[in-house]
Amino acid sequence: MSRSIKLLLVLFLCLAVSACGATAPAAAPATEAPAAVEEAPAGAPILSVSGMVGQELALTEADLQGMQVVTLTAEHPKNGPTEYTGVYLNAVLDMAGIADAAGKLVITASDGYSAEVPLADVKACTECLIAMDGSALNMVMPGMSSKAWVKEVVKIELAGG
Repeated sequence: MSRSIKLLLVLFLCLAVSACGATAPAAAPATEAPAAVEEAPAGAPILSVSGMVGQELALTEADLQGMQVVTLTAEHPKNGPTEYTGVYLNAVLDMAGIADAAGKLVITASDGYSAEVPLADVKACTECLIAMDGSALNMVMPGMSSKAWVKEVVKIELAGG
């Protein structure tokens, strides 16, 4: 009797598993997939700008390359003069539209590291860049602490001061 109960449980489990697998593909109509592909951006977002902004941004590498890309030499606090290529940080912030109540930037790296920088210091920095090093984004923050030179940036959030 226990053998037949085990057999029934195995059959029931197989039936349940196969039933779950059969309904999943049927749930999404075939006509929806092409529409999603057409609406997808040219690349995945690599940088988000959020918080106290007029418009949150999810920027792709192509979006950044479409902006004014500059090359300049900046004095890194630990590495000395180094050449960087990227887009001006203030241009990205202007695109997002900074709320009047914003007082600082919280810059977050892909590993979770974050640094807070006063917005007034960023706005006064004419050479602050979001440097593009392959697909990695690195902050170039001349005149600021090395902690502000965040590597592998994925998010910039404007917050109250």
